[in-house]
Amino acid sequence: MSLFPLFQTILYTVSTALLYPVVILLIILSVWLALYSGGFISEWIKRRQFKSNVLIADHLSDIQKEGRLTPDIASVIPLHIQDYAKELKKVIDNNDLFTEERVEDLNQRKEHTLFRELNKIQWIVRGGPSLGLMGTLIPMGTGLAGLTQGNMAQLSSSLIIAFSTTVVGLALGIAAYFFAIVKERWIIDDMRKIQLITEAMTKSEKQLNLKIEDT
Repeated sequence: MSLFPLFQTILYTVSTALLYPVVILLIILSVWLALYSGGFISEWIKRRQFKSNVLIADHLSDIQKEGRLTPDIASVIPLHIQDYAKELKKVIDNNDLFTEERVEDLNQRKEHTLFRELNKIQWIVRGGPSLGLMGTLIPMGTGLAGLTQGNMAQLSSSLIIAFSTTVVGLALGIAAYFFAIVKERWIIDDMRKIQLITEAMTKSEKQLNLKIEDT
């Protein structure tokens, strides 16, 4: 007795059962990406407003002297960087034995948080088209099975599902890829600002005096 027909039946049953989860996931990702695009547009508008001739590098001495962000700098950077500067000031004000380590930990946690948000979008870049491909191939099997029985209505229904999932999956991938590119550029720029702010706020007067004496 050949086991191949049994294996074929099992695989067909499993693949057919996966159609509903795939379609549901595509719908969920579409809704999530639509909501994300609203927040993305809002952030893009705010960052356009933040663009200014004021450069953090030109105000490092002011940040170092005050030990916090100056009003002119705080007004042209995103809110989450302002929150980081406030947390950094608390760590520095504690001034314990492990202040340097705590500053490094805060910096790394901030970087991890920013890139974790980016990873969500990057997953859709690959996951969207992959789910779309699965949603294409699964109903094609059902449609071909119906074609062998002369059931053209079943074939037509399967093709509609197949092409629809393909389009949705590709659309998700393209949109997510665009968001990922822009988001990565924002994160790199934010991390540059965070590094400058951290260096300025952690540079003590003693270090500055020693540098002046060496020169």
